[in-house]
Amino acid sequence: MHRRRFFWITAGIAVAAAGCGTTGGAGPPVPERLSVIAPAARGREADRVARALASALTGDGLARTVEVENHPGGAGAAALAALAASRTSGAPFTREGGLLVAGMPMVAGAETSGAAPLAESATPLARLVGEWAALAVSADSRLRSFEDFAARLRRDPAGLVVGGRAAGGPDHVLYGMIGKCLGVDARLLEYTGYAGADQAVEALGGGWAAAILAPARVLAAGLASGRLRVLAVSSRERIDGIEAPTLMELEVRLEYADWRGLLGPGEMSAEDREAAVALCDRIDASPRWRELCARQGWERVYLSGDDFRQWLATETERTRGVLYELGLLGSSDTNCRAGCAIRP
Repeated sequence: MHRRRFFWITAGIAVAAAGCGTTGGAGPPVPERLSVIAPAARGREADRVARALASALTGDGLARTVEVENHPGGAGAAALAALAASRTSGAPFTREGGLLVAGMPMVAGAETSGAAPLAESATPLARLVGEWAALAVSADSRLRSFEDFAARLRRDPAGLVVGGRAAGGPDHVLYGMIGKCLGVDARLLEYTGYAGADQAVEALGGGWAAAILAPARVLAAGLASGRLRVLAVSSRERIDGIEAPTLMELEVRLEYADWRGLLGPGEMSAEDREAAVALCDRIDASPRWRELCARQGWERVYLSGDDFRQWLATETERTRGVLYELGLLGSSDTNCRAGCAIRP
């Protein structure tokens, strides 16, 4: 099977991932000291990406020393503060720099907390990896196909409990998108958020959810044992090892992945930004990084520089719109700040 290519549909525009970066000639100077900041506790997804990056950076000689810092809490606010603090010395990026591992959870967190969008509070550098999602049910579920799921959702959206990771996160937003594509009022959708994908799988097995949305790789054990069935996947093409159609095949015009990328501090100089983007190019071309991505089940979806900045702005608008339709924001106005967020 040929390699899957990565596309996302945002605001009616298909955005294709750029090709692999190259170093070109001798390449840029190797940074002396880097801090890779994870907006999550150790062991969570953003932390795993950060530590894989540190391994690739030092293992392939892309940086002399790399330190991983964990700053969970505050919907990413603590990590953004640590990123800003990485500039306090005033040294150029090639001597001492900070990189923040960001993704859709931070995009949504900024919106629901009333903070500035990520592209305004930090410098977008590159999108690195993504994970496709799968809609799964128990093996004995009466929902035998996605068509069954769609019919049930249209008939009684509030009566169909779907589980996934935290409310307002990637799985919840994807569910809102699916509902919208099926003509269902997203505010009527019944979604239960869990601490992690593993807990969502347990909830499905215990009968607390009729279906779950989770990263496809998390479902491997349940599929192998015959405990789970996948009704659909969110990728453009079918996923090896999973006998399930894509949403696109099912005429749900939607592709979606939980992505991770890198941000630099806000208001980086042109020279620092150029050096940081060049480093991201070298990371994506790194043999060690590619091996780590394959081992972790991450799809490389590289996009850098201005292309990533523009994509992030569009994806932020799309996420904001879905969060509003799910009832998690008081307004879909792109100029809103704290006054737009619905707080508990």
